[in-house]
Amino acid sequence: MKKSKTWLMGIGLMLPLAGCPGDDSSTEDTAANDSTTSSGSATGSTGGGTTDDPTGMGPTGDTADSSDSADTTSDPPMECLGIGGAAAEGESCTANSDCMSGVCTLFTDVPVNEDAVCDPTPADCGTRVTGTIFDFTTGEPVAGADVVVAAALMAATNPTGATPIVTATSGADGRIDATSDGPVMEAIGIVGLVSAGSYFLTATGLASPADGATAYEVGTGIHDIWAVPEEDLSTWSDALSMDAMIPAESLPLGEFGGVVGLVRDAEGLPIAGAAVSSTNAGSGAFVRYLNDDGTFNDMETSDLGVFVIIDPSLAEEFEVDVGGMVVGGGTAGSTNGAIFTLIVNAG
Repeated sequence: MKKSKTWLMGIGLMLPLAGCPGDDSSTEDTAANDSTTSSGSATGSTGGGTTDDPTGMGPTGDTADSSDSADTTSDPPMECLGIGGAAAEGESCTANSDCMSGVCTLFTDVPVNEDAVCDPTPADCGTRVTGTIFDFTTGEPVAGADVVVAAALMAATNPTGATPIVTATSGADGRIDATSDGPVMEAIGIVGLVSAGSYFLTATGLASPADGATAYEVGTGIHDIWAVPEEDLSTWSDALSMDAMIPAESLPLGEFGGVVGLVRDAEGLPIAGAAVSSTNAGSGAFVRYLNDDGTFNDMETSDLGVFVIIDPSLAEEFEVDVGGMVVGGGTAGSTNGAIFTLIVNAG
């Protein structure tokens, strides 16, 4: 019988640590194309304050009447994380940090769209999730995909039953746009769990706590969200089963976890000759690279730029080397019933 395994994933596992994870963009007018719903607030009720730039909500309390014998003070305005850039609403931007509001209408990470603009800060310091669902194999947008944004901790233990922070369904252009009801308060990070007809449940990291604990900025930092085809996972699992080094109980991919990754340049093109390695000298993870003919090697990426990680340990750190230089990396993890993604922007 195959063993059951569930390992915690760190939010960094899908975050491109090289390149510019936030300097991507897209069009501002997407509401008509996307079907989205908010499915309740995040687990917390207060947001962390890091800037002195007002959100536009202003103080809310009662003002004491001059005849009162004691002063009545108003509650301080809520301060949102991530606000305070230089660009005003409606001005162009390439990252959330460009905007006074903390929100740039970004729907892709690589390449950056030229028409992204700064949008208003979400009400009550909610976190706005914008992105595009892409087919991992073809790179084409996926319409009609259901997305559950959930805590990474829940996704790592129960990916099919994780409590939604927000939900959304991608439009014809693959885009989603949804905002949490109030601030998000989650440890480790939040992920987008994508499900669609012929795709395996796929998890992509969207953001990690901006305060290093549980509080999030008003805009997510990752916007390329992935869906891995079931057929490809099955084909890759069959090829990997021929590798005598990989335990049989670690396959098939998805059913027994695993990570699929891509090393790409600033234009989104795959990079050949990249080697992925654990920073843990005692790692038990297996890294393999997809060849053009559908087989795998254990040396470096082919022209496809695709790799898989099998049996990563708890929040295991990996780095990517190209031509003797470390160009990025991330944190990997795995859980039964889902496939996680790790995208490294090396340009």
